[in-house]
Amino acid sequence: MANGKELERIIATDCGSTTTKAILIEKKEEGYRLITRGEAPTTVEAPYEDVTRGVLNAFREVEELTGITILDGETIIKPKKDEKTGVDIYVSTSSAGGGLQMLVCGVVKSMTAESAARAALGAGAIVMEVIASNDGRMPHERVELIRRLRPDMILLAGGVD
Repeated sequence: MANGKELERIIATDCGSTTTKAILIEKKEEGYRLITRGEAPTTVEAPYEDVTRGVLNAFREVEELTGITILDGETIIKPKKDEKTGVDIYVSTSSAGGGLQMLVCGVVKSMTAESAARAALGAGAIVMEVIASNDGRMPHERVELIRRLRPDMILLAGGVD
């Protein structure tokens, strides 16, 4: 409840490392239902350096998809005024954690390992190290490296065609 009134319309955002997501939830007879979802690039880094830019852009996408006015300029309209204006509450979370710490392992350093590293970087991971069968390390050195790094995830790549 917001100010003693039951929440009928909720806007929520999640600010991720690369994408800010906004969802609009409304109370219906059968319970709360997701109405729509909007997305925009996260704007925490240069040139904006202001996460609210991405949030406002995600809100605008929700407005376009639903025809519901959420913003008055850059201010959230609260509480909900009618069926087409405002929300009762805004909540936000952040899933931005700087990316998964990933160890990449490939069969051949100049082929599968490099391709896997590019894929990991493209997905937003932080590549801690690249291991390959021909990287010059002894097997026990690779095992020790994995133990020492303690990655969030290990990407294994190999094979041909």
